[in-house]
Amino acid sequence: MNSGATQEPTNSDDAHARSPVQPELAAGELRAQFAAALTAVGGHPIEAPDEAGAIEQIAALLHSCGLRSAALGAGITTDSASAAARLSREGFDVTDVPSYDGQQTGLKEALSSIDAGIVEADYGIGPTGTLVMIAHPARPRSLSLLPPINIVLLRTGRILPNLAAALRAVGPQTIAAHPMVMVTGPSRTADIEKRIVIGVHGPKELYVIIIPDGPAAPGSAVTA
Repeated sequence: MNSGATQEPTNSDDAHARSPVQPELAAGELRAQFAAALTAVGGHPIEAPDEAGAIEQIAALLHSCGLRSAALGAGITTDSASAAARLSREGFDVTDVPSYDGQQTGLKEALSSIDAGIVEADYGIGPTGTLVMIAHPARPRSLSLLPPINIVLLRTGRILPNLAAALRAVGPQTIAAHPMVMVTGPSRTADIEKRIVIGVHGPKELYVIIIPDGPAAPGSAVTA
């Protein structure tokens, strides 16, 4: 994962004087801010006690929604293989996205009939409830765009105070090399009468499972 150590340019003291410095929020405050903003745009935040609890909540969510199939992308800090095995034991039809190994045409066909796409976000933005996801062959954009239900895992330490902080964390090299998706709530489109319609050009439901920080899982994927 890009460490995000890129320094913000310092042009002049005047620039800093014109931009009042906002007080930094603690991780707990950012988490609460993110959850409130996500709820305001129609998303569903779910608090998990740990990674194992998050997997249990995914299984419970799929059951409660009456879903039978799910596709999982490779984890960043989480063990997607364990999640896939757990969901398979529950009787769900699980598609392992990394197994497609870059075969995007076949993957898109598979995802077009999947009930839920499960992916870990690279970062979240607290004030807007926005998810930042860097496309990777094992975590393609289609995973968060094609299935009607989108379930996203997000570590609390990856919730940042603003877009600028997220862009610095991702880093210019990663931005140049990989497409980036920013998701704020479920898909919404205005029709010809300016009425908002949910889920026309993307997921109609968005669930974000917020997980406390922990060590990266063995074998988990990282953003290039």
